Amino acid sequence: MILKLILTCFCWIAVLPIIYGVNFGEKYIFLIIFIYFSLLFWMFIFSKTTTKIIISLLFLFTFLILDNFPSKETFLKAGNFFIIFSAFLPSLWLLRATAITMPSVQSTQSLLSKLDPKKILSGIQFTSHFLGSVINIGSFPLLSSVLPKNSKISLRQSAGEASIRGMNTAVLWSPFFVSFAVGQIYLPEMSAWMGIGFGIIIATFFNLISIRLIIGKLTINYILDSLLCIKPIFSRLFILAVSVLFVGQIFDKTALNAIIIVVPILVFIQILRRSETSNFIFKNLKNLIQNSGDEMLLISVSMFLGSILTNSAEIQNFVNSNLGKNFPFWMMIILLPFVVWCFSLIGVHPIITSAPILSIFGPLISVWEAAFLMQAHLIGWCAGTAISFTSLSVLTSAENFKISISKLVFGPNFFATFGLIFFGALFLILSNYLL
Repeated sequence: MILKLILTCFCWIAVLPIIYGVNFGEKYIFLIIFIYFSLLFWMFIFSKTTTKIIISLLFLFTFLILDNFPSKETFLKAGNFFIIFSAFLPSLWLLRATAITMPSVQSTQSLLSKLDPKKILSGIQFTSHFLGSVINIGSFPLLSSVLPKNSKISLRQSAGEASIRGMNTAVLWSPFFVSFAVGQIYLPEMSAWMGIGFGIIIATFFNLISIRLIIGKLTINYILDSLLCIKPIFSRLFILAVSVLFVGQIFDKTALNAIIIVVPILVFIQILRRSETSNFIFKNLKNLIQNSGDEMLLISVSMFLGSILTNSAEIQNFVNSNLGKNFPFWMMIILLPFVVWCFSLIGVHPIITSAPILSIFGPLISVWEAAFLMQAHLIGWCAGTAISFTSLSVLTSAENFKISISKLVFGPNFFATFGLIFFGALFLILSNYLL
């Protein structure tokens, strides 16, 4: 595992000059690509059997689609495209490792544990939504610990389901998820940011409605008590979000690049403020890197092969012959999240289905329409990762709340995510029509 740690840190540091706009030439990029491929191959050896099968099928399908082996220019472009994730994912891990040491996060955890038992489920869903928007699945260990150790299995099951609904719907608007970075790669930058506005609306209604229908309690008192738990972390979330937006807009960077730039700086400031946490942060970061693998492998390989296919003559000919410019936009909005959700049920990660569809539909639409397609992509990703038995959201929640994976997949969240896809797509289609 020490080799994985060394290679990950090397790639992370080596990519930073590219993020900052420094050009060291093709040889430098080829060196990073080679080392990153070595890291991914090492991860592939120790990955799960299902991951090995998916990766093998991806290479097989790519080989069958392409008539000729990619040129050096195509390989370089695809490599330059996917090596960014060697810095993006570790940046998210660094953010997660730092967040759990912050007193504000611990205060939120303490307030949540003091909620009335009748309110704790709605409190968990709201807290998971805001806390998860930054630390993603890192919110599950914090939320599971607020339950009494002798909690009944029914309470733990409901709490795990609520935490997934809360955290996963943050995908609809938070740039601190891989899904947003993927969407911003295939769609115009401005439209990706515009899509966040629709995501905030959909996420708000989904959480309120799902709390009322699934948990059964939704009053002003319940909402206010739940939001009070979030108060300690709100200012930190605000500073982080504003910093990413500022860097992105001022220096003309994507959200992916802005996060890579901003997170280490804010973590460095936090360590200066509370130097006693530095050892714990780096130890936790080391564990996160060494325990990573399948997600990083799937995302990187999918991005690499997706870039090659997107720019291939074979795919371009397929799009022109079968889709063209007359393919209904409303059908794109329905098709994208539904396909991602369906394939997630059989264990296929959204990165495998969403990225290729985005690459096909992206060039066919306007910048305005791309904002709606961006949100459709995020809805599919949110719904898919909430009910897939291979999803880190489901696996981590099940592990921390000590509950059944099958009940998480085929329980209330199954119907809730289907409703999200149906009504979310309907909202986007009507909004595009009326606006």
